[in-house]
Amino acid sequence: MSFFRAKLSPAGVPQTNSSRRKNAGLRMPGASTVLIALGVAFLALLLGAVVALGSNQLTLILAGIMLIVPVVAVVNTKNLLPVLFVFTFLVQGMAQYAFNLRLAAWLGSGLGALFFARAVLELSSFNGRRELAPKPAFGASAVIVASFLYLSFFFFGMAIGHLSLPKMISAFRFCVPMFGVLFALYWFEWPLNRLQTLWKLIAIITVIQLPIVIYQHFFMMSSLGWDGVVGSFGLGMSATLVLFSTSGLLYVVARWVRGLSGPLLPAGMLAVVLAISILGEVKAVFVWLPLALFLILRQRVLKNIFAFVTFGLFIGLFMGGTYGAYKALYWGDVIGGGKTVEEKLDRTGGYFFDPRSVNYTTGEVGRGASMYLWYRDPMPTLVERLVGYGPGASATNAGTGQGIVAVRYRRLAINATAISALLWDVGVLGLLAFLAIPLTGIVAGLRYVKFSGADPERLAIVDVSTVTMIMLSTTVIYNRALLDESTLQLLMFFSLGCIVHFCRYRHADAAAVQPLQKPRTARAGALPGR
Repeated sequence: MSFFRAKLSPAGVPQTNSSRRKNAGLRMPGASTVLIALGVAFLALLLGAVVALGSNQLTLILAGIMLIVPVVAVVNTKNLLPVLFVFTFLVQGMAQYAFNLRLAAWLGSGLGALFFARAVLELSSFNGRRELAPKPAFGASAVIVASFLYLSFFFFGMAIGHLSLPKMISAFRFCVPMFGVLFALYWFEWPLNRLQTLWKLIAIITVIQLPIVIYQHFFMMSSLGWDGVVGSFGLGMSATLVLFSTSGLLYVVARWVRGLSGPLLPAGMLAVVLAISILGEVKAVFVWLPLALFLILRQRVLKNIFAFVTFGLFIGLFMGGTYGAYKALYWGDVIGGGKTVEEKLDRTGGYFFDPRSVNYTTGEVGRGASMYLWYRDPMPTLVERLVGYGPGASATNAGTGQGIVAVRYRRLAINATAISALLWDVGVLGLLAFLAIPLTGIVAGLRYVKFSGADPERLAIVDVSTVTMIMLSTTVIYNRALLDESTLQLLMFFSLGCIVHFCRYRHADAAAVQPLQKPRTARAGALPGR
């Protein structure tokens, strides 16, 4: 005889085992199941709407996404992120270059969107969710707040911008998917060896670029021009090649600085990156590589006067040698066409700062001129100055059509830089919110390296991530790759994610986290504990 009363049903009748099993089958579906069902229904409706529009390109993209959706339900974020790396940094660019397949860039963004969806799915799952207890943050939350603030301006502009469905999909594809990498590294605690593997993968892909660049320089540049040397990143991505390769070099150097490797590997990687920089003409390498190396080597360079002088001589040798190589390989006729020093500088990059550098025949607009056009435009109201015309307003995409502002300027590429594109699309407030994302990440990374007391592996990853963010932040006045190129977006949000991840999660094997400010010195005569 049981000493415990049987559980009663609402009618007062004791529940048997069979009735319990029957009631258990009537439980409400979990959050993950609801999200999957809503996602599938949304994709089905979206696919039907796109088919009705008659856009073959968008139809193929969405159909491919729906075929990959079942994979996302099985593969978790930690296994999906390496796949995203390989596809984005190697496959999609080579598909564009070899087969002129612009669709590959859309597939990369689609895979990023699926990664974002998988991260949200894991966050909503009770079984897979991590305990998000308060951790020493070092400002990591500020990065997430800035990200949500920018996305709020983005979606607000999309709501008021009266965009057609193709333009809405295009704007979403350019902006949102790669944010999932940042959020996944913030929401979940990742194994240290997985993040190490991903950074090592970046270094390996950097080495892979060298034979590709050699082939493109000697066999393809004659038909494609200087910008034809792009590695595995696709047409017009020569700057991305240099930025990515420099990031791979920085990780190897950061490990050497922390005593985790010998000097031979950094020396070999430096030779690889120098060869890539010389074989592919990118003027900004004169700024990016010296700045990045100084920041990652700052502890050793500033250690004594001998190290500082040695580094200065190396940078002088690099800049002189690279200038001579560029002059011999690319600039000979261009520089020779100028009669004065001013004309020579203008022909080799001085047009960057010219606010009136506009070619009405080809539609090319200089970087300074693109911002000057926004400043001098008489049409915007105060609201449009603050929040812009909506995402895609300055776009000149041939597939989805010109934006509302781009139509007014005809063929002119008014969105030549990220700053000018953001000013037109999301206004001054949206621009400030976007700039706050890398800024807060850089501040958080610098504070972590200075005050955390973590082990050398974590310090090396956060240090290289911080320097990479500083380097990428300079591109907002150089091009608009951070807004519409998934390759640099993935590198940016992965670097940011590494910073916020180590700032957020405290590890047992790391040293004790120290306060963010220097401890106060005890007053003379003060008793202990007071």
